[in-house]
Amino acid sequence: MQVYTTQEVAEILKITPSSVIKLIKKEELKAKKIARKWRISENHLAEFMETNLNQ
Repeated sequence: MQVYTTQEVAEILKITPSSVIKLIKKEELKAKKIARKWRISENHLAEFMETNLNQ
């Protein structure tokens, strides 16, 4: 399973890393904090994209 940083997710979604963190804090994007940094699993990113980008 692939795990992404906020920077990598930002590049995929074409938004800023701070916007990714806002999505995480609003609980719209599931993530885990590992060693003080947010990590987003491939599955959670796919779930987010499916529910939010297909509207």
